[in-house]
Amino acid sequence: MENDSHRLRLLSSVNDDERILIRHIIDLGRNSQTSGRSRFSCFLDERQLALCCLSLEQYCSQGNPLEYELLGGYDGAERRVVVFQGYGYAVPFSPVVFIGRDIGKLSHRDFLGTLMSLDIKRETLGDILVGEKRVVVFVMNSILPIVQEISKVGGVGVTISHDFSESDIPEKKFDALSTTVKSLRIDAVLADAIGLSREKTQALIRSEGVLLNHLMIFDPSERVDEGDVFSLRGKGKFMLKHVGGMSKKDRIFITIYKYK
Repeated sequence: MENDSHRLRLLSSVNDDERILIRHIIDLGRNSQTSGRSRFSCFLDERQLALCCLSLEQYCSQGNPLEYELLGGYDGAERRVVVFQGYGYAVPFSPVVFIGRDIGKLSHRDFLGTLMSLDIKRETLGDILVGEKRVVVFVMNSILPIVQEISKVGGVGVTISHDFSESDIPEKKFDALSTTVKSLRIDAVLADAIGLSREKTQALIRSEGVLLNHLMIFDPSERVDEGDVFSLRGKGKFMLKHVGGMSKKDRIFITIYKYK
């Protein structure tokens, strides 16, 4: 779980592009406040959202109150827009529902690839919800006319509607792994999560880094706590779901969830 120390480290890890984004988001809020008009960002990923929300909290705590909300089309959306409500407010994106007889053969990558091939920028696309008979993509209204012209995805014919409903939201599924570790260091927990030796896992962390609660970590001794989310490129995304007691051999019982 994120604490004050982690929040400060997260803010200190901001790169130049993220710094520009944060300034842009704050400027949108200030403009909305002074003009009284609604302003909104494009879709932001989870790290961008975390950074922008922390920065907005800091800005507001300095006597600059800004009211905003995060919208992604449904509860639990990973990619969302920052919206500063005001005159002329309207949700700045729409759900596009793809329907096709063989749509169940297609993956998230198939849809993203088709959309990106149309020179659509990733920040104009929200979550892609892949179901067996329907696939929902949230898109900024500015590119809606382009997306609505799509008739094939990955060689499969599709038709389009906009009747998005809660039944289109897939249930989040996990593979659960119950194991024991010597400590709650990231190398120990991650080694069991990805099925590698601790030595090989340490080498991966030092060379590639592991994303822990939106912060890139290169130190194998970093502590992981219950509820923390971590991922390693090419190996998947995980959550330390539960930390239990000690075994007779002084090892810690834990449960790890791997996102499907």
